Parts: sequence; structure tokens; C-alpha cells
Amino acid sequence: MLPGTGPKATMLFVHAHPDDETIVTGATMAAAAAAGARVVLVTCTRGELGEVIPPELAHLEVKTGDVNIPLATDPDDAGPLAEGESAPGAGLALEREHELAAALEALGVREHIWLGQGATAKDSGPVTFRDSGMQWGPDGRATAADTVLPGSFSRAPLAETAELLAHAIRELRPDMVITYAADGGYGHPDHVRTHELTMAALRLAATAGPANAGPAHASVVVTGWKVPTVYTIVSDRPERALDADTPRLRVVGDLAAKSAAMTAHRTQITVEGNRYALSDDVWKDISAVEEFVAVPAADIYPTQ
Repeated sequence: MLPGTGPKATMLFVHAHPDDETIVTGATMAAAAAAGARVVLVTCTRGELGEVIPPELAHLEVKTGDVNIPLATDPDDAGPLAEGESAPGAGLALEREHELAAALEALGVREHIWLGQGATAKDSGPVTFRDSGMQWGPDGRATAADTVLPGSFSRAPLAETAELLAHAIRELRPDMVITYAADGGYGHPDHVRTHELTMAALRLAATAGPANAGPAHASVVVTGWKVPTVYTIVSDRPERALDADTPRLRVVGDLAAKSAAMTAHRTQITVEGNRYALSDDVWKDISAVEEFVAVPAADIYPTQ
């Protein structure tokens, strides 16, 4: 397990979409939860624009080119959706919410927060950030889509999303935070943004701040919390190779729990025995081994 994991540890995982937590950190999360650690997951979007594998659920997949609403190309037009406001992909979002709940049960993780809700909600009320979508670049890595729907996470102001996560960090006071490397793992704009907001939130949370976002809580100040340890997930195909002297932490987690959680994400993952495939139909072994890199404090808190 990651150093420091144990019954008294609080571990905060920050991911972009439902299924990401299982694919790249599921074995680690399950092993930590079984060891008695408090494991908390923050998910930034509901994956509304994900591809759908099962034919019987294909009607849930959103084809952006078929959406008959104005597409936002200006970041100022792509803020979060208010609670109760719907947009294309609502059906898939609901399905993926159910899948995530089942996956977390398989992993033994009991605490989950959607970014913009719960401990990360604004004083004005909960908000929802949408999946930004993506397209494949010529190098085989994900890149930003040509157009983006209103409410897309990657276009939301970083200062806003980072402050929301900072509220949760001050409240939870985690011993460690785990998220993607700067390339987001494979380039998806929501993964890249998740890394950016997590690093920004760590800096914000290190100083005292309001109990929540909004004027109603402006006079209620919560003591800052400087997270002792931060890990990034080693990418399968990193944009830049790790330095030879950068130590990797190889965690051997709970394979059975990870496999069960993968099965729960039925719109995104096909599981057969000890193998799985995503919508690209490339089969890989399900592995209990997950790799991480410790982020130097100076890289997060350069002025402290």
C-alpha cells in the first residue's frame, strides 16, 4: 500500500469521470479501505459524453454533432449547470451515477463527493460540471474536442473549481491526495484539468478560507490544511518520460475488488475473466499493481 496508509489515514482521490477511479486506482483504494483507512473520492463530472459499449444501452450515447443546442466555444459560455438544469447526456449521466455507486461498494469506499456538491458545494447551491468530451489526436493521445457543450468542466474557471475542492480539503484534512499527472494520463482535457485544479486547490487549502463559497459564509473561517503527501498516478503512455531517478511506488492492491468494480461500469468496460477492454476493444490484463509518484512539496507550495 501507499506509505502512511492505515486505520488513521484519510486518503482523498480526485478523478475526472466515473470508472477512472477503478481503472487506475481501484486496487489501491480497495486495499486501503480494507486496511481501515478513510478513503474519499471526488469525481468532477458524470461522464455524459462517454462512449457506450452495450448495444442495449447505445441510445444513451450522445453524438455531439446531433445535439440541437448552441455549442459553447467561448469559455465564458461554458460554466457549470445549476442543480436541476439538464442538458444532453442526462440519461447516460444517471446510468453512470448508478455504476459508480456499485463500483464504490465493490471497492469498499463509503465516501464520495461530486465536485460542486456536498463538501465542495457553493453557498448559492450545488452545481454540476459536465464531461468536456474529447477527440483522438494524430499521436494517439486524447485532445480537446473542436466544440464543447455548455457547463463543460475543462472550460470552467480554474479559480472557481479549485476553490470548491479547497473547501473539501480544509474540511477533510486528508493525509494524502492522489490524482493524475500533468498529462492527465492520456491527454483527456478533463483529466488534465483535474490535475490542474487539484494542484491549485492544494495551494489554496494550505491557508485559511471561508467555510463555503459565498457571502453567507464569508465570516466563518476554516483553518488551512497543508496536505502532507501528494501522489500522481503514473501514466500508461506519459507525455514525457519520468526521470530515471524519479522513484515509482508500486502498490499491489486488491485484484478481486478492482475486477468487481470494473464489471459495475458496464457502459464503459467489458470484463472477461482477468481481462478487460474499453470502447476501443483493446484487451488488457486486469492488474492489482498500480504505480504512483510522490510530488515534492516545493512543486506544490513554491512560495511557502
